[in-house]
Amino acid sequence: MGIYKPGRPAKYAPDTGKGSKPPAKPGEYRLRNPQGAITYIGETCDLARRTYQHIRSGKLRPGDTVEYKVADGRSTSSTRREHEREKIAQHQPQLNRSRGGEGRIAAKTGGKKHAG
Repeated sequence: MGIYKPGRPAKYAPDTGKGSKPPAKPGEYRLRNPQGAITYIGETCDLARRTYQHIRSGKLRPGDTVEYKVADGRSTSSTRREHEREKIAQHQPQLNRSRGGEGRIAAKTGGKKHAG
């Protein structure tokens, strides 16, 4: 059995308040643009906080929606990250294409980005 229940994820549109706000629980989330394309996939230990961070940073733009699934109590950060990597490989979202891996920005080394 997986770390996420089968079925469709919950949806939330921050600019209109439509849908269910993500809870302060661990899980996976996806950002979708108004055309329905997945632009980013991530995992977090706090879905509510991470959604707010994406709004503040501008990664979540007006018209975008957040889709999320809450992880079950047996999941770990490691199992959620593995699931995240699988979904990124499957959907290849535009904003997950960094050289940092796992959707993270590459660390700076001597003023240059790490090539890992």
